[in-house]
Amino acid sequence: MVKASSARDDLLGAAAELFRARGYEGVGVAELLEKSGAPRGSLYFHFPGGKEQIGLEVIDRVGKATTEQFHALGQRDVTLEQYIDAVFKFTAKTVRDRDYYASCPVAAIAAEVGGAKTPLAEAVLRVYTAWENEIAQACEARGLSPKNAADFASALVTAMEGAFVVSKVQRCVAPHLNAARALKTLARSMAS
Repeated sequence: MVKASSARDDLLGAAAELFRARGYEGVGVAELLEKSGAPRGSLYFHFPGGKEQIGLEVIDRVGKATTEQFHALGQRDVTLEQYIDAVFKFTAKTVRDRDYYASCPVAAIAAEVGGAKTPLAEAVLRVYTAWENEIAQACEARGLSPKNAADFASALVTAMEGAFVVSKVQRCVAPHLNAARALKTLARSMAS
């Protein structure tokens, strides 16, 4: 018998991986159940809002985990260039470990919901805002003005999410390495 908490976590984990690979719209409930191994009843028990609730919780889970990673990295004694390298080494490893079939699940959902006024779009916006805030704080602590730190944070999130998408298509880590190199140049120009 599947434990209740295990079924819930298994469904969220399966959803995150499937959304990474094929986006939100490309994944059906039956596939979520099959990949997670959870019984059908557990999906609606844990997620009475269905697939949309699962999507919201995946965005929230990935968003919080990544925000915590940005915060922890910002607390380390590293230069801004080392910070940038750490971010893109991690993202490159993420796609390489998944054999280039997957991007960030937040980016995959964002590409589909666009600027719509939906709960999913609003959740994506909250996550990106949280990431940018953490990155901007790290940039300010490393000498960028508040305006430049905010602009740089936006550029880093944009480059990171774009690198995930392009890397998936090119099936290599080059987009992550190129983004890191370009952002280090941008950081140097904003610091002067």
